[in-house]
Amino acid sequence: MRNLVLFLIFASLFIFNGHSQTTSNTKYDTSSEADFIDSPWKISVGVNAVGSLGTRQPFARLDEFQFKNPFALAVEHKWTKFLSIEQDFTINGYEVKNEIDGGILTKDYTYISTNTYLKYYFSDALFTLEWLDLYAGGGFGIFSVNELNSSGNVVLGGTIWISDNIGVRLQGVGKFAVNAKDRQFDNNHFQYMLQAVFKL
Repeated sequence: MRNLVLFLIFASLFIFNGHSQTTSNTKYDTSSEADFIDSPWKISVGVNAVGSLGTRQPFARLDEFQFKNPFALAVEHKWTKFLSIEQDFTINGYEVKNEIDGGILTKDYTYISTNTYLKYYFSDALFTLEWLDLYAGGGFGIFSVNELNSSGNVVLGGTIWISDNIGVRLQGVGKFAVNAKDRQFDNNHFQYMLQAVFKL
């Protein structure tokens, strides 16, 4: 798992570096009002990793993030230059003998979640890089490992546009579960997504 995480990080850096070199003289109008009118909808498809660390730090012990049959799908609608709403759906899993919050699993579990986010795009206020979109936001969702639970979510991420209509997105979500102390598995956790983004 640690090798996979390192591979994803290096792959993202490679894509970022290659894109910045090949597009230094190219203008992508991804932040203009006309862009929102022509293509306000986006779909994102990729993979996700789910943290099994409960309330621990999000970047500690990265080898304990789960990556079993991962899938992440999201649909986003951006109605202003700065605001959008997104609905996602993710699947992942925990294998027998894996550790979740200090306990060793005696059987396999499937992780399923769906979340709604309100996102604020702030990169235009910081940079003049039209190929980079950074955002932060929040929302709520429902998820299940052993039982159904809901969460309040905080999201942070960014998209690198490699063309006018295709990008690569890295996103992290902190999920704060309802009655987390009373749930053995369905409690606070972190989730990361690496996805291809397509403007519709």
